[in-house]
Amino acid sequence: MRIHQTIPMVLKHWASAGLCITDWCSSSCKLCYMCCSPKGKIWMTPDEAIRIWSQLREVSPRGCRVHVTGGEVFGNWELLIEILNRAHSEGLTPLEKVETNAFWATDDEIIRDRIEALDAAGMQKLGISADPFHQQFVPIEFPRRLAKVAAEILGPDRVQVRWDVFLNSSNPLSFDLDHSSDSDRKSLAEWISARHERLTGRAGEALAPHLPLHPVESFRGKNCREGLMRGKHVHIFPQGHIFPGVCAGIVLGCAAEMSISEIREKLKSEYSGRPVLGALVRGGPVELMDLAKVYGFCPDPGYATQCHLCWKIRKFLADTGGFSDELAPAEMYENAGFQT
Repeated sequence: MRIHQTIPMVLKHWASAGLCITDWCSSSCKLCYMCCSPKGKIWMTPDEAIRIWSQLREVSPRGCRVHVTGGEVFGNWELLIEILNRAHSEGLTPLEKVETNAFWATDDEIIRDRIEALDAAGMQKLGISADPFHQQFVPIEFPRRLAKVAAEILGPDRVQVRWDVFLNSSNPLSFDLDHSSDSDRKSLAEWISARHERLTGRAGEALAPHLPLHPVESFRGKNCREGLMRGKHVHIFPQGHIFPGVCAGIVLGCAAEMSISEIREKLKSEYSGRPVLGALVRGGPVELMDLAKVYGFCPDPGYATQCHLCWKIRKFLADTGGFSDELAPAEMYENAGFQT
């Protein structure tokens, strides 16, 4: 049995955090690394959201910037605005951004009322998702309408569209991956490469197989130390699971079980002894694959990226029913399939 000595690691301050108040979404995009969909049912309560938000002030000397996201947070407008109003009235870290896919932006009056309420609650920016994957579910007229009306109220500098080039195109790009033509695969690869999209979660299932694949050995020696342990950004899922950056499904700790400060202290000294996290920090997905092989994992001939390999190994380990302390929530791994 291999024994690993744990050397305490100096963590960087978490300068920003995404407070994911729900796993529900009106869409189930092929790109979603959170694996959100209409099947999601979990929402943070206002009390839990405020408790976590309050604790985030302790993880950085300059305060931790917070953006509120999901899932799709406008699926419960009353809950969203209650959380934001409470955070604002209690003087918590300023609300950096609220993110949405604009599925609800069907009417100028509705948009105007909600944007004005968000502005009063201290929102600095509105983030709107627009890309070939979201627009499989949301008509492009909706984010266009939302961007226009929001800019009139907030000013254009406070409206952030991901991606402007798509939203403003006269001929928006689309991918017909069900037929997977050479042209579609090339366009998909160019889109993902240009935007450094992460091929985990549903993207690891639905998109990565259409891209150029590389043998496992090409990823050997590439660890994930910086991304997992030295990043300045985390996401916190509705059950309290804390994920490093956009590595959703890798649990650094659970804010429903202990304070965020306690989680950080435990992480410094215990990371190497954790089967999944320790392997990824030391040797990346290739070392994690050695653990997975003990449980019957058989690698495919190739993977699009190191993150794609990591996701497939983690999905396999989660499906065994083990490693729930590190690979969670279970719903994220169960809902990774693409639903139309």
